[in-house]
Amino acid sequence: MDERQLIDRCIRGESGAWELLVREYGPSVHDAARFTLRRVLGSAQDEDIENVYQGVLLGLCDRDAHRLKLFQSRSSFRTWVTSVTVRFSLNYIRTEKRKGSLKYMGLDAAAAELPDRDLMPDDAEERERLHRALEKIPSREKLILKLFYFDGLSYKSIAEVLRIPVNSVSPLLIRAKDSLRKHAEIS
Repeated sequence: MDERQLIDRCIRGESGAWELLVREYGPSVHDAARFTLRRVLGSAQDEDIENVYQGVLLGLCDRDAHRLKLFQSRSSFRTWVTSVTVRFSLNYIRTEKRKGSLKYMGLDAAAAELPDRDLMPDDAEERERLHRALEKIPSREKLILKLFYFDGLSYKSIAEVLRIPVNSVSPLLIRAKDSLRKHAEIS
């Protein structure tokens, strides 16, 4: 079943469709929430990640799947739901900041920070597998991973280098990491 069929089944409220959607795309929502919170706040608490994760999933099915009906298949659903998660995460941070419950770093200050370098494993065998996987992914994906993780460029700098809008960097980076993960599993 392709993603459009799965989304349509969820909108119709078919049995088991929502569970399939969460199983397939839930990890992307979780990763995008964790990444965005870490990027803006400098760290991500499990409770905040879970709040964003649940908020995004609830938002997709709330009010007769209103948000899910907004998906128009102009991109992959994974890219779209990642973008939704990033926006929800930023709104969550703003809301929690107003409440005073988050240690907050301004978005401009966060953009100037160097990224977290959690891509490179400590184990030599794992590093070798990662390098083999890097050789198998498309050059554009390899480039964005290199610019972000190895060169330490900000989203703004990456956007300038690639001549793309800044808000396109995060989805491209997530897609590149997904591709790298898939090739690392196959190797």
